[in-house]
Amino acid sequence: MFGPAWTLAVALALQSAGVQATPRTDRPLTGLFSNLAKDMRAVPSIDTANWLALGSAGALAGYDSDARISNWSARSGKPSYTRAGSVLGNGWIQSGGAIATYAAGRLAGKPEVAHVGSDLIRAQALNGLVTNAIKVAVNRQRPSGGIHSFPSGHTSATFASAAVLQAHYGWKAGAPAFATASFVGWTRIRDRRHWLSDVAFGAAIGVISGRTVARTHGPRRVTMVPAKTRGGFSVTFFVNN
Repeated sequence: MFGPAWTLAVALALQSAGVQATPRTDRPLTGLFSNLAKDMRAVPSIDTANWLALGSAGALAGYDSDARISNWSARSGKPSYTRAGSVLGNGWIQSGGAIATYAAGRLAGKPEVAHVGSDLIRAQALNGLVTNAIKVAVNRQRPSGGIHSFPSGHTSATFASAAVLQAHYGWKAGAPAFATASFVGWTRIRDRRHWLSDVAFGAAIGVISGRTVARTHGPRRVTMVPAKTRGGFSVTFFVNN
């Protein structure tokens, strides 16, 4: 259960260090559907449009390299480290970590931690709905066979959690969280479960989900700029205060 342990440890460690989120009254479980409806209404925004544009540009930039990278992965064999990405990026693991964080905050009497857990739960619910709707609509074949390749759900789930943590705690949590999410995305490509373009768009969907839910937290904003490079694809993050 690496995913729950990871999100819970980040929230508790930062709260113990005196880095606090803004508490509020949360009902992430009993109010799951009402929160989801509210968050869906909040999705349309300039920020969402910007991230959709960046995600689409990243997917298009990566499209030309999809087949080449997939063929390279097939020739290179499956490395052992990708198992960690498969487990960590699983939506149920990410949701379990969110629920564990919320429960720990409630039980320990730490409303700030409970609130972070609540936003993580809401982000996973919104991300799951949006990601799976696109998967069914596009129905792209996976590199290794199978359906529903676009976008990558493992990638979007971990980027959603990372966006929530960054919104609440800044880059003290955001940097390692986004690095972890990027690792998950790479393992999905390396395992030939997804194309590069699936991962690029999945990252954008995850960030949109997390930022939509945690939109009232933190003055810092992060911009992702995708670029096609020689032999592949890169992403540069810029922080604006």
